[in-house]
Amino acid sequence: MKVLVIGSGSIGRRHSMNASKYGQVAVFDQNQSVSKDVAERAGGLSFSSIEQAIEWGPEAAVIATPGHSHLAIARELAQHVRRLLIEKPLCIEMDEIEITRRALESQGTQAWVVSNMRYHPGPRDIKTSMRHIGKPRFARAHFGSWLPGMRPGVDYRDIYCSKVNDGGGVIFDCIHEIDYLLWLLGPVEGISGTSARLSDLEIDGEDWAVLIMRHASGARSEIHLDYLQRFKQRGCEVIGSEGTVSWSSMGKNPEHCRVSLFECEHEEWKELFSSDPLKQGCPYSEMIEDFLSAEPSDRLSTFEDGVRAVELAHLARKRGQEKS
Repeated sequence: MKVLVIGSGSIGRRHSMNASKYGQVAVFDQNQSVSKDVAERAGGLSFSSIEQAIEWGPEAAVIATPGHSHLAIARELAQHVRRLLIEKPLCIEMDEIEITRRALESQGTQAWVVSNMRYHPGPRDIKTSMRHIGKPRFARAHFGSWLPGMRPGVDYRDIYCSKVNDGGGVIFDCIHEIDYLLWLLGPVEGISGTSARLSDLEIDGEDWAVLIMRHASGARSEIHLDYLQRFKQRGCEVIGSEGTVSWSSMGKNPEHCRVSLFECEHEEWKELFSSDPLKQGCPYSEMIEDFLSAEPSDRLSTFEDGVRAVELAHLARKRGQEKS
């Protein structure tokens, strides 16, 4: 299979390397020196224009550019490529969603949104263990990491996380938490919360947020997000009528991950997964494999899943700003 990767930043490089395991890879980026380097590392081709890349005849494409450009590129590729994987967030503003939806439908092109946290052992094992905890009552999810330390050797002010128009600010950057809670607990009927920039970081978005979502099932979920913790932590627990399933991850490169289940019937904790450390990159690799397979897994986040996550992120940011 021929796979085109648009964008050669850190995430584009990762997608290119992973896709090269399953097919022929070509890379396009406006910075041609970077795209040539990425293509060489992935054993693929580099094109100097998106038109040349399309002429190559890709069967699938990954869009890994800044968030404001995702939908325009998706519409252009929809005429030529039958399946697309779009980096999160799906978009920044909502005004291009309907025209993009129609373009995809008219061309018969399927689109998914990067959902690598659904492939992480934490959310993955929570999902498969939900049947053991009875009716879900509420969930608590959290993410915290020091923004200047996210890309070693790179000025944090130059990465997308620092720029709202590129998909930055902690709410949009960490939209995975919204996505996987929708995946675990179902549709959301309402969202509230607060957000702010609490630090002196030179960013134009929020570096701290607390969100509360009301799910159609009656369950509630809470999300804490921040760019302020000097040691990366991430996790979630879901509390049900008959038990609790809990995931915690600490650190990055190495990341230490543990998932545990408490069933009221047995009155004890059972370890479901433990990795010391967790092998890096597996969630992304498994996601690309699913994306390129003949029958993509339902773990992939659909275009409409991506739309709902962005809608909720917008509401959360708006209401957080109103209260700050």
